[in-house]
Amino acid sequence: MIMVVRHTLRDARRGLITLLILLGGLVFAVLGGVASAYPTVAARTEISRIAESLGAASTGLTGPAVNVGTMGGYVQWKYGTVLVVIAGIWAILALTGTLAGEAGRGSLDVLAATPLSRRRLALAKLGGLLAVLTAGCAAATAGAWLGGQAFARLPGDAVPVADAAGLGAWLWTMAVAFGGLAFALAQWLGRAVGAWIAGALLIGGLVAVGYRDFSPVLDAIAPFTPWDWTYAHLPLAGRLDWASLAWPLLAGVLLLGAGVEAFARRDLGAVLSLPRVSPPAFGVRGVAGRVFADRLPAALGWGGGLAVLGFVLAASSATMAEQFVRSPSLAESFGAMFPDFDVSTPGGFLQLVMQLMFVLAGFAAVSLLGGWGADEDTGRMEMLLATPVTRAGLILRGGLGLLGAVAVVTGLAAAGVALGAVAAGSADILRPTAGTGVLGLFAAAVVGVGVAAGGLARMSAAGTVAGIAVVVTYLIDLVAPALDMPDWVREIALTAHLGRPMVGDWDVTGVTACLILAAGGLLVGAAGLTRRDLRH
Repeated sequence: MIMVVRHTLRDARRGLITLLILLGGLVFAVLGGVASAYPTVAARTEISRIAESLGAASTGLTGPAVNVGTMGGYVQWKYGTVLVVIAGIWAILALTGTLAGEAGRGSLDVLAATPLSRRRLALAKLGGLLAVLTAGCAAATAGAWLGGQAFARLPGDAVPVADAAGLGAWLWTMAVAFGGLAFALAQWLGRAVGAWIAGALLIGGLVAVGYRDFSPVLDAIAPFTPWDWTYAHLPLAGRLDWASLAWPLLAGVLLLGAGVEAFARRDLGAVLSLPRVSPPAFGVRGVAGRVFADRLPAALGWGGGLAVLGFVLAASSATMAEQFVRSPSLAESFGAMFPDFDVSTPGGFLQLVMQLMFVLAGFAAVSLLGGWGADEDTGRMEMLLATPVTRAGLILRGGLGLLGAVAVVTGLAAAGVALGAVAAGSADILRPTAGTGVLGLFAAAVVGVGVAAGGLARMSAAGTVAGIAVVVTYLIDLVAPALDMPDWVREIALTAHLGRPMVGDWDVTGVTACLILAAGGLLVGAAGLTRRDLRH
């Protein structure tokens, strides 16, 4: 059992480094950025006034504006939910990949044949990954405390040990709750479906809690999410509600236990057979068709999740419009924040949460790349190359299959947005529906980056490199303004060049860049594989 834990820790070393940087490093960096950008009492007072004047508008994708005039309070308000999303996404991807993912690839067959019971095997795998998560959250605690000590300039800036520990505990319990859900579902429905359901609830729950005052639908959903359970726990703002962490912790433990039991009692790698209708030879002919057919279940899962989220958000815009009529001051606040578009329309409301939609679309592409990238490690690629197909052709045709799966995700998301706009009674249905295409363009660019990395280095690296690209893009969008970085740093992010497509404002430069990355990535990957040996 100890050997399994060590093996899991060794395999997760890249994830550990990623968590240490994204959680500990990010907290430390943004604390320093706030101290540098708002060094005086007057600047902090103005920030507090703006946050309080926004009222409910300020809590949409952040949290309650509490003690924003302090360094920790500002970071909690602006970046607290971002840290949870990062920890949650890592937990979802790691926990769905450790048993369900390995069983699907056949890499658990040898371990399952040893005297070690299935239950102990699952517990050992979980123990290793939870140890990595604990280290990452401990890094966030250390980063918060050290940042408070290093950058404190005004009274109240220092972050007490208890508050820093409260941040780490919050991140850990939230990650365990969403990761546990993904882990349990993956044993029954497979890795891809478990990941997208948990990912959709992670992002959708944040949106539901943030905008519950503007939509009865969102208000009905909010109480069932860990975001609502821990709403009063604002550690860096000096408000600790330790009791609220018991609920996501309990949910996570129960879900992890359910996943362990499901793994112990079910056939290895078996998932529920969902009803489907398909031609008998679908996906059999050609590399592109096989890759598309293999990735189709994951594409349907991610596309369905984006469709549901798009429908709920677009439909909620009608309630937002009603709120503006009742409260002119609220409309004025939103107008000051977003002067270039009307958030009471389906497209405007979706544009408001576009950053998170990009994250979901990006990780949909990462999920698609993960299955494709396993071919080299499992030896399947050698069998494929024994057929009349060249190495370059294998990459190019496989890449086309992946892009076809991205098109399925995009089409389903667009359908959800269109139906939501119809439900809201909006006269502007075409623009937000067409704007959803930018999610597909971004996902296609991510696929191109992953395929290039897989061809040049190792196919299993495709998902890792693509995931790093998605996270780095998201962090640049968030951190560059806080650290007052030069404009050229902000412009590194691909999403900075995609305009506001949900309201009809497209940026040709960004669209062209996405197409170049998608097509160029396939060509680079094809050239790379022809010049290196296969690896196992």
